[in-house]
Amino acid sequence: MTSTLRSARILFRHWKLTAIAIFSLSIAMALGVLSLSLSNTFLLLTPAAPEPDRLVMIYSHAGTSAADQISFPDYTYYRGNNHVFTDIAAAPNSISLSEDENSNGQTVKVLSRPVSANYLAVMGIRPFLGRFFLSDEDRTDPAVAVMTWSCWRRLGADPHIVGKKIASYTIVGVTPKEFTGSFYGLNGDLLTLLSRSDRASSAERDSRRLFLLARLKPGVTRRQAQAEMTSLAAQLAAAYPKDDKNRTAVVARATLLPPDGVQGAELALALLLAVVLLVLLIACANVANLLLAVAVGRRQEASIKLALGAPRGRLIREFLRESAILCMASGAFGYAIAAAAIARYSDFTFTFPIYGAFAFALPLRLDGAVAAFTGGLVLIAILATGLPPALYASSPHISQVLSGEIVVGGTRKMARRSMLVIAQVAICTLVLIGMGLCQRSLYNLRHVDPGFSARNLLAVQVYAKSAGYDEPRGKQLYETLRRRVAQLPGVEAVSLASDLPLLGGGMEEVRYPDGVKKLNVRHTVVDADYFATFGIHVLAGRAFSAMDREVGPPTVVINRRMRDMLWPVQDPVGKVVTAGNPPVKLTVVGMVNNGKYDDLDEEPSPFLYYPLSQHYQDGMNLIARTRGNPRLWLAPLARVLRHENLPIAFQPFTFDTWMNLTLLAERVTAACVAALSGLGLLLAVIGLFGAISYSISERKKELGIRVALGARPGQLLTMVLRQTLRIAGVGVAIGIVLGIGVTMLVRAQLYGIGAVEWTVLAGVSFAMLTVALLVAWLSARSWTRIDPMVAVRHA
Repeated sequence: MTSTLRSARILFRHWKLTAIAIFSLSIAMALGVLSLSLSNTFLLLTPAAPEPDRLVMIYSHAGTSAADQISFPDYTYYRGNNHVFTDIAAAPNSISLSEDENSNGQTVKVLSRPVSANYLAVMGIRPFLGRFFLSDEDRTDPAVAVMTWSCWRRLGADPHIVGKKIASYTIVGVTPKEFTGSFYGLNGDLLTLLSRSDRASSAERDSRRLFLLARLKPGVTRRQAQAEMTSLAAQLAAAYPKDDKNRTAVVARATLLPPDGVQGAELALALLLAVVLLVLLIACANVANLLLAVAVGRRQEASIKLALGAPRGRLIREFLRESAILCMASGAFGYAIAAAAIARYSDFTFTFPIYGAFAFALPLRLDGAVAAFTGGLVLIAILATGLPPALYASSPHISQVLSGEIVVGGTRKMARRSMLVIAQVAICTLVLIGMGLCQRSLYNLRHVDPGFSARNLLAVQVYAKSAGYDEPRGKQLYETLRRRVAQLPGVEAVSLASDLPLLGGGMEEVRYPDGVKKLNVRHTVVDADYFATFGIHVLAGRAFSAMDREVGPPTVVINRRMRDMLWPVQDPVGKVVTAGNPPVKLTVVGMVNNGKYDDLDEEPSPFLYYPLSQHYQDGMNLIARTRGNPRLWLAPLARVLRHENLPIAFQPFTFDTWMNLTLLAERVTAACVAALSGLGLLLAVIGLFGAISYSISERKKELGIRVALGARPGQLLTMVLRQTLRIAGVGVAIGIVLGIGVTMLVRAQLYGIGAVEWTVLAGVSFAMLTVALLVAWLSARSWTRIDPMVAVRHA
């Protein structure tokens, strides 16, 4: 206890250095705790339910696929023939967006997710209000829904909500507060039943759209369940070799992520943990440098103790004790900061481009696993920050210390501190390279050719059905909107489409000409002016026109990739495509260039365009191209909609807005990495400033002698800057080498990144060297103007 108090007094005596050290480590520790909590929640935490360890996810696997979904017939077979589960529920990994008006006449948006009627029963939770689905309700297919607790609170916490309608669904119950769904932490608003169309879309065995959630029977292990599901999958493969050959069922532990999201989450969280650990290493190097500065002044004390017979191990323990006090205090502060952040931001609202704000519920928690990991971080920090100064201070040359020679600055005596500065600069360089790669990848994505002209586009979503329009009136509405928007001054072209490029589209099943093989193809419904409005070049045949009448033969336009897959060396115009469920024969009237339909980094994929004249849609996107900045036409376009008494669920938006939605994941990742990199740079600057300031203050005797001998301030400053540049240059070089290695490892996850990204490396190198020289100049300028009389005294 006495030795601990003595160590605490020593730290208090150097309170400025202690405060800087605790600040640096606390921030890094807080980031570490938060990242560990995220990893623990998404990859390890089970859904909130009784006996969650009995819940399992079931998905299919074949060939190189990591996690395939399951068709409705296969789900029915698994559910009816297994002996290891109390029941199996099904849910497609999809959500839909609806809008309605509340009691105040305000438009509210709700997210709904379809599930099988037994989904909540398999979860084993009880309703907060009302009831859950009945076992046979999905057969009668009523428009009923169960509301989540968060949605109930958001919409006013009406205790009499049961029986009322929201977005055309009658609410039959409300889930308990702890239920947060299983879609990446997204707090869904409504759980609806698998409709007949949902079941029909998965009716064929090769149409796999369902993930399964099951509960193990008492006494049954996951290994036994896997053995039975493997046997059932083999039976399906034998009975249906065309669709289920080499396909097996996988039983996995249920987590908050669907199986197809685990791999992506593991990659994102691994990147986050790697950056956080690098920031922690920067903070450790920072603190080690500060403690090393303190240790320099205590070498004479340590040498006297050694001369009197004190063992070196005892001195090392004394220094490690001081480091332990710092790191444990930092760990406690960091843990408290993380706990406060989790309490504040576990439930938060995120604003999506176009769609607006939605509530998220991330059930982050600081459990025993996170506490144990935090203890491990503290132990690593103690050794990383305490050992260098302990070894340095406990092994001086006794004769030099006692004669006072050790205080004179010199390269050999500063070697340990220089090594820590080099490590700090190298790690910070590596972190900044990671940030640069993310930003470069985002830049490359933003400049990809999307397959259409993105100049001056704006759009708005129009929901004719929700506004009370039937099909005849809806057709008239679309034509009226087209005409009124085209009359706006400065509008060059107007079109309608059910889906916008880069925001996905419907999926259609297409048969190859041999009638045996099938292909899932994205599609959208467009009007006659779509290709002209988007600047998509028609390579063969024609675009849609008045000839494509509702009563005429069904027509379709395909892209070049689909031509290459179906008729590689033939003209596709006039060919017949069999698509849809039930199958319909479509005549190809044109072929257009390939484009980007889901993601900017996707490979060329087949695509179908249907004419609006033959495929009426309840909701469409109205797109306009303007002569100037499209933002100037947002308000006029909204006025046109209000003139037609259309409720506006989403305001008109420009192409930049829907591009931002497409790149949302990349933008969030780049922003997180940039924030962590900025924090790492701040900690590195603090460490560099402290290390350089203390090194120069130690050399005041040398500087005094140089001033007395006639050295000018500029010469002294140049000397310090040259030495700093040499040390920082070594650190930057090491960071660049490490950065090249990391680039080779992660470039497959980024877009348009080469093995050696010279623009990023050069920019980071210049920035780090500039920062190091600036810090050195700020640290050294006061000492280079030392008074000659003071110089004589120090000499």
